[in-house]
Amino acid sequence: MYTDANLAEVMGALAAESRVRILRLLQRKALACRAEAGCDLSAHCCHVTELAAALNVSLPTVSHHLRELRRAGLIRMVRRGRFREVTLAPAALLRLAATLQALATHGASTTEKPNGSSHDVA
Repeated sequence: MYTDANLAEVMGALAAESRVRILRLLQRKALACRAEAGCDLSAHCCHVTELAAALNVSLPTVSHHLRELRRAGLIRMVRRGRFREVTLAPAALLRLAATLQALATHGASTTEKPNGSSHDVA
């Protein structure tokens, strides 16, 4: 489970659409690798240049987004020669999912009204 400060940092990293797209690109690449070669989700990587091309952004822009995702612990980056390889950090993503699940479960004592407000169930 994340502390409040850690959760805020992770959620901040996910607040940019480009960063979510990066995670989805890494996921798709890993799932394709897994389907073909039987590798696990964290074993496949993308190069930073691949991500920049897929997002149609400059290398400095994608590097900024990757730095935020890495700071939040959602990805791992390894330098291999002149390339940087990026992979998902499945354990961190599962931890985030568990934290959000706990928040949702603990909130199960309230019901949400159609307008988004909630009230306690007696």
